[in-house]
Amino acid sequence: MSASTAPGAARHRFVPPPPPRTPKAAGTRRRLLDLAARQFIERGYSAVSMNDIATAADLTKGALYGHFRSKGQLLVEVIRWKHSEREQEPDFVATLADPERGLELMYDSAGRDIRLLDVDAAAAARHDPDIAAGLEDIYRERHAWIRDAITGVSDPDTAVWLLFALSAGIGMQEAVGSPLPDTDRLRAALRTTVDSLGRG
Repeated sequence: MSASTAPGAARHRFVPPPPPRTPKAAGTRRRLLDLAARQFIERGYSAVSMNDIATAADLTKGALYGHFRSKGQLLVEVIRWKHSEREQEPDFVATLADPERGLELMYDSAGRDIRLLDVDAAAAARHDPDIAAGLEDIYRERHAWIRDAITGVSDPDTAVWLLFALSAGIGMQEAVGSPLPDTDRLRAALRTTVDSLGRG
């Protein structure tokens, strides 16, 4: 059992990187997030080193560490950035506003990269308290946001937990290359599952 999950273990607090001090530094930070995201998605988090990312960015490793103190901190910030980027897309906003289409966000192709990053992050979090704490922060924020968005459910906290668990499971299926079932049947099954929580 890792330190992050041991009973009675002190709660580790995630410390995000300080904001960039200049527009140039902000541009470099965005480029690093993009390069790291692509490498983590294509090769897997554990196969990518900070040196790989520094080389791809044409920076020294020291310059990379000037932006992110660890690969774990970088992974958490990549996930946060990918969520923020996706939530700005017009299609995402329109889909989220429609409860019938909202469930599609759990398995649509636009969210696949985030789900793959989440799978790698969950595995790494078992042994890296910094990633575990960072994911906890992200999930807490998203839990509150989704809880406020769903209506007609008697136990919204359980509903959100279940939606997270289902989305994680879909990400695991995608990570091993398992194809999605028929999307109409999948949507209907997810709708039945969520609707059943409203009867409690």
